[in-house]
Amino acid sequence: MNYESTLKELEKTVAELESGAHTLEEGIALFEKGVALTKQCLAALAEYKQKADSLREEISGLVSSEE
Repeated sequence: MNYESTLKELEKTVAELESGAHTLEEGIALFEKGVALTKQCLAALAEYKQKADSLREEISGLVSSEE
């Protein structure tokens, strides 16, 4: 699952939890699902940040070597 679809699933899960139309057990299961989806989103964001930082360093190196 990519970041966008994971985020949409997380938003859907949060809305389900906020509805309050679930048993305690169902609510706990939804909460666990939300935590797992949050971890996936955070991991994806960290990976994208690392890629962006790497590209910035690469560009900096190219600019510095041409000066």
